[in-house]
Amino acid sequence: MPKQARRLKAAILMYTAWNLWKERNQRIFEGKSARPLQVVLFIKEETSLSRRACGSPVLS
Repeated sequence: MPKQARRLKAAILMYTAWNLWKERNQRIFEGKSARPLQVVLFIKEETSLSRRACGSPVLS
């Protein structure tokens, strides 16, 4: 797998795991819950912010 593809995959997995962990903590500690589609939108938003701030890796 090319280096850029590995970085892209790693970034997506990292942001997915991070947002799932944040959602878990909100459910347990704050009694709040988001729908699965909302969590997906949080992941997309965070990856977009990262792309704008860092310029890499390119996520679509």
